[in-house]
Amino acid sequence: MKISFLPLNGLRTIVLLTFLINFHTIAQPNHPRDPGEAKLIYSDLENFIDAYRELETNADTLKVLQVHYFDRGSAGLEEFIKRHGLTPELLKDALSENPERYALLPGFLEKIDETEAEFRSLMKDYHKIMSDAIFAPTYLLVGANRGIGQASLVGQLITVTRVSDDKVKLQKLITHELSHLQQAITMGGQKYASLYATENNMLDLCLREGGAEFITSLVLGEITQTKALDYLDNHPTRLKKQFLADLEAQNKEFWLWASLEQKSHPQLMGYAMGYRICDHFYDKADDKRMAIQQILMMGDAEAFLQYSGYFD
Repeated sequence: MKISFLPLNGLRTIVLLTFLINFHTIAQPNHPRDPGEAKLIYSDLENFIDAYRELETNADTLKVLQVHYFDRGSAGLEEFIKRHGLTPELLKDALSENPERYALLPGFLEKIDETEAEFRSLMKDYHKIMSDAIFAPTYLLVGANRGIGQASLVGQLITVTRVSDDKVKLQKLITHELSHLQQAITMGGQKYASLYATENNMLDLCLREGGAEFITSLVLGEITQTKALDYLDNHPTRLKKQFLADLEAQNKEFWLWASLEQKSHPQLMGYAMGYRICDHFYDKADDKRMAIQQILMMGDAEAFLQYSGYFD
């Protein structure tokens, strides 16, 4: 893919994504715009703790998980199961392999009032940055210890096993995924869905993730992929050169989800690269409010990259 930068023809039109959903046939979600009405739903966490305690005296792990957790699942858990194929068998294996992570969950639930108060404060802070934001519910779920956070039209789907002892990480994850929903509404469902069906889409995907990271940084002062950002900032020249070469070849392995298994450098470097591009774009903009809308919409990824000046 040769990068031929185009004029900023689409960036001034605001048309207002979530992840792997076909938006072609789904109406705009009827979620509130008042941050005071944002909901933190943790009934699935409560159900899991019921199952967890039942397992102290009941050895039939699969049945206990099925009856107490899966059969009682919220709309958020049902959506998560459809996306990730979570089963009682997978959850049983994760419990056996990572008992220390699941042992933290009862204590996390005991302090859920504190988490709710922090969530309400976070939503108010988010509204200060994104005054037109839509606030879908945030579901706290228990998965197979994979550390998954995703946006959906149902709401933000956040698994808690890897963040139950890190409140800052939990807040960043919620903010990042909520920002993907704003991208979906801003960009429009068909365009967002098309990102996953389009070839040579590495730049679009990195900028989409970078845009969510940028909004997270405005709200919380920090992005989710801090190690990746530190690595980028310490090796900017080499990594800029590699990014452009990989963009030409459409090689996503270093930058996106294929990097989750590698150990030689931080994962998800594309999140950090996308963030830096968005950050430069925002710094150059005279109208900061319009710049945020342009970051969400991302009408023309190549023109956006050019205008950011990050590779100048």
